[in-house]
Amino acid sequence: MKGFQVNSLIRHVFIDEVQDYSPFQLEYLKRLFPRARMTALGDLNQGIYPHTGVLGGSLASLQELYGPEETEVISLTRSYRSTYEIVDFTRSMMPGGEAIVPFNRNGEKPLVRVQQDREELHDRIVTDIMELNAKGYEHTAIICKTAEESETVYEALKDRLPLKKITKTTPSFANGTLVIPSYLAKGVEFDAVIIYDASEGEYSRESERKLFYTACTRAMHQLHVYSLGEPSRFITDVAEDKYVLA
Repeated sequence: MKGFQVNSLIRHVFIDEVQDYSPFQLEYLKRLFPRARMTALGDLNQGIYPHTGVLGGSLASLQELYGPEETEVISLTRSYRSTYEIVDFTRSMMPGGEAIVPFNRNGEKPLVRVQQDREELHDRIVTDIMELNAKGYEHTAIICKTAEESETVYEALKDRLPLKKITKTTPSFANGTLVIPSYLAKGVEFDAVIIYDASEGEYSRESERKLFYTACTRAMHQLHVYSLGEPSRFITDVAEDKYVLA
């Protein structure tokens, strides 16, 4: 049997998406590379795995790893991915979101559509995607909450639209219209995003706030949010002048 092996040759460790690491995992890395400095990159608002996240909305756990005197925190608050209107909408969902500074690139306000039945919802999505394609958008995503919902949507729409289904085994994302579960969309950006069902029945728990926020912030130019029935509180809590209700 071998004991715990360390690597003293590594001098610097870079960690991306640090908000999804547990305290145990970070402590393990510190012990594994005892002579290394660490650079940890992440967005607290995108900690979509609450059962593993280290930060929990705070930098305290990370600062305790090496001690506050040995830790430098650099906050990047300007958002460059999305239009001003999309950032203004999405930051309003998050506590402390006013600290996020939108880049000065204007576009259309996010569109929130409330549909009363699933067939009506699918018809509207097909029409909107055809309109987005006509505008020249090459990379559109239908973001679903789960892999199961993603599979259902793909099967329902594949004969009406040219679609690509994204799963955890998909090696790369091609242009076109993709159907993708929310957790696989993290870290990716799209010309236009369609949130499949942002109803209160789908997104109501506080633990789902960051997941919904992350899905919406994948959009660069256009964000369409659909709701099958009553919209999520994460939408209705946002000031009505920050989106268009259709």
